[in-house]
Amino acid sequence: MLEILYRELHYQIAKRNPLVANDEKQFQKAIKNAMNIKRSIGVQVLGFLPFGLLMASTFAFTNEKLVLSSLMVSLALIPFVFAMYVTAVQTSYILSVGLFEPLKLLPLKMGSRYLSGLLLLEISPSLAAVLPSALFLMVKYPLSGLFAVLWLLLGLFLGHTLGLLLVNFFSLRIHQRAGKGHSLKSFARVVMFLLFIGMFMMMNYLQYYIRKHSEQVAGIVEKYFIAYPFVVSSIFDPLRSMALFLAYLSIFGLVYHLTLKGVWKKILEPPVVSERRGVSKFKASPKGKVLALVLKDFKIFVRKPAMLVAFLFPIYVISPTLVSALQRGNLGLEDLLPVLFMIGLFSVPGADAVLKVEGKNLDFLKTLPVKKRDFVIAKVMSMALIPTFLGLSLVTLGVFYDSGAFVLLPYALFLPFIASSITMLYFFRYKGEEIGIPELRWPQIILMFIIVGMVFGIIILPIFVSFNVIGSEVIALVTSLTLAFLLGRLSR
Repeated sequence: MLEILYRELHYQIAKRNPLVANDEKQFQKAIKNAMNIKRSIGVQVLGFLPFGLLMASTFAFTNEKLVLSSLMVSLALIPFVFAMYVTAVQTSYILSVGLFEPLKLLPLKMGSRYLSGLLLLEISPSLAAVLPSALFLMVKYPLSGLFAVLWLLLGLFLGHTLGLLLVNFFSLRIHQRAGKGHSLKSFARVVMFLLFIGMFMMMNYLQYYIRKHSEQVAGIVEKYFIAYPFVVSSIFDPLRSMALFLAYLSIFGLVYHLTLKGVWKKILEPPVVSERRGVSKFKASPKGKVLALVLKDFKIFVRKPAMLVAFLFPIYVISPTLVSALQRGNLGLEDLLPVLFMIGLFSVPGADAVLKVEGKNLDFLKTLPVKKRDFVIAKVMSMALIPTFLGLSLVTLGVFYDSGAFVLLPYALFLPFIASSITMLYFFRYKGEEIGIPELRWPQIILMFIIVGMVFGIIILPIFVSFNVIGSEVIALVTSLTLAFLLGRLSR
């Protein structure tokens, strides 16, 4: 069953990708890859493996247990966050394309097990980014390395479970009439979930402080050692690590089972939510096609908080800077500059959310007088909007501490736009006016990280050479204008 579902999903993806669907050879190749699960997963594993080997090199040159355990705590976040992100985004997309409609007619008690298995197949390649480090650790400390592997696998499972929880509580509903009350509730849910996940993220940053002030915080650490991912540091204490591992597995195993039951029940009969709303007169809107498409995206995000959480992922990028600023009471240029570039770089994964938000809407959009150029520009704006807002907020905060931070304002405006434009121009490079959802695999996302990173490297070069911020911003401006010109001439 999983093999059939996997093939059908990737067939649907290939069919919705004009770059593939309009080329018979490419389409046949894509179908051939979709028919072979091992080949498809293997390609993704090869995309993650270089990063896994790069991170594993640190384990090869250190034997200090404190350092190794701290590094494992950091690595444990990768499969956890990746699994949660992919589960939240991909579940909504899988259900929106009607992949599970035929299963509703079958006598299945809990068909969501197949959904979970399908998602785990999509998530599993991310382990190639962390398992090499655990294997290096296993060579030096066999038992601790084995526990490290188990905790990494459990982290993947925890992220997957939390992603399913998010989908179960926030997404599997039919909203007949979403009013302001619904929007506020959705936003509150997103904020609460981000704060919850922020707790896990903060445990990672706590590691550095603990290593520097181990004696002062020993009591605090002992009190909160049970929290994930800090609990991974127990790998050098086999008995405690085994006890904690079994406790986590038992608790989250039960949560996982109950969540799957709830998910399947809502897939079969989605609850209908409606709100009272006053009748208002129709007013013609002067909005253009691009703005209407952008507003449509964010309306769908509000109705599907699971996808919105994934879309707001760049918030995690600025959290260390904000925490550091609050601790030191200062936010200087040297703090803001790298974070603004990171916000721009981490705009790239937003492509996955802004494209998969379409779902069944894609067929309707094709019936409207919307050109590919309008669609792509709207997606660029949707991708860049949140990172731009975050960058402007950081610069405003920096000006509060130091008025000289105002000089960095152009970076907040240009960098997210550059990253979003490059990404969309790459995915929509096919000829013709047909609107589609290009195939997004993580090796492609990683490739976009590399390409955007190279462009950012050229932009930041004047700063490294002579700390010439103005010269760097001029390069960013020229790059933005060039990309805007290319977007305007798309498909001409």
